[in-house]
Amino acid sequence: MIKITTRLVLAAWAVVALMSCRPADPSAELARLEKQRDALTARINLLKAGAGPGTRPAAAVPTASVRIESIRPGLFQHVINIQGVLESEKNILVSPLSPGAVKKIHVRIGDRVTEKQLLAELDASVLVSSISEVETSLTLARTIFEKRERLWKKNIGSEIEYLQAKVGKESLEKRLATLNEQLAMTKIIAPLDGTIDDILIKEGETAPAGFGAFRLVQKARLKVKAALAENFMTKVRRGDPVRIRIPVADREYERTIEAVSQIIDPRNRTFQIEVFLPGGDDRIKPNMLAVLTITDYRNPEALTVPKNIVQETGVDKFLFVAENKNGQWISQKRTVKIGMDADNRVEILEGLSSGEAVVTVGFQKLADRQPLIVEESVR
Repeated sequence: MIKITTRLVLAAWAVVALMSCRPADPSAELARLEKQRDALTARINLLKAGAGPGTRPAAAVPTASVRIESIRPGLFQHVINIQGVLESEKNILVSPLSPGAVKKIHVRIGDRVTEKQLLAELDASVLVSSISEVETSLTLARTIFEKRERLWKKNIGSEIEYLQAKVGKESLEKRLATLNEQLAMTKIIAPLDGTIDDILIKEGETAPAGFGAFRLVQKARLKVKAALAENFMTKVRRGDPVRIRIPVADREYERTIEAVSQIIDPRNRTFQIEVFLPGGDDRIKPNMLAVLTITDYRNPEALTVPKNIVQETGVDKFLFVAENKNGQWISQKRTVKIGMDADNRVEILEGLSSGEAVVTVGFQKLADRQPLIVEESVR
């Protein structure tokens, strides 16, 4: 530093000595020399202030070129996307009430049926024969009873004969009723309106009682069932809006959650929700996959920034804010507290105010208090 000062003083005296050799006006020459002296003095003071003994002058901080975005309050929503399956509220297996060989199937897969419509018949030849025999016996028993009854009213004959005829007739009547009920059980009847979704028996095969023969689906009441992880239990409630998209059928619905299970399945730590769909659309079928979008958080006055500009050092998260001071943009490192993120944006809960400008491009190598050149701003 001393060498630099000595050289500057010697240079100044050399200039003065050189100029003194020329004839000039003394007052003008004095003013010129004083001006040179002041410039040299200012330069010397600047060097003294910026460098100590054995050090070099500090290099100027480089200017960074960035883009910024002005932050304003706006609607922020966080959604859950899950997959569900369409189910029918009325999806049942219709079974034969008695075992027997399948004699005739009256419907095909896809047929629409009505309540009490005949779906199939089982072989009932033995029952039909038994019913014919009982009917013949019953005819005779009724004739005998009627004659015994007329004679009994005239006090002819014994009471035992009258009672035997009466019991015989009534017994045959009850047996005939039982056989008719058994005959009705050989017919498989639709219990409700719907569509035949599957036929599980074949003509000629033996259909066991209690095992499904037809799958009957009523599509007028379809619903979507989905399983959510248990950490959403306190965030999802009955009545919450939900958007349902069925990709295969190219259908989308805005509905509300109808039912929320209150029990966690211990096998997979999930709980069930149900959403009912409007009927009348033949393009949607049971067991189709559906995508549900549920809004579990909503803030109409949220401050959000692009998710990628939030950086992390240890436990702290920060971003860079651009401040305009007297026409000069300066960077400022700002520690923030973040909330949920959605659509590549994250909510800032603390550390940022409305109207401030955050650096969105060029923030990777920024330093605190660095001069900026703003190329473009987004409002």
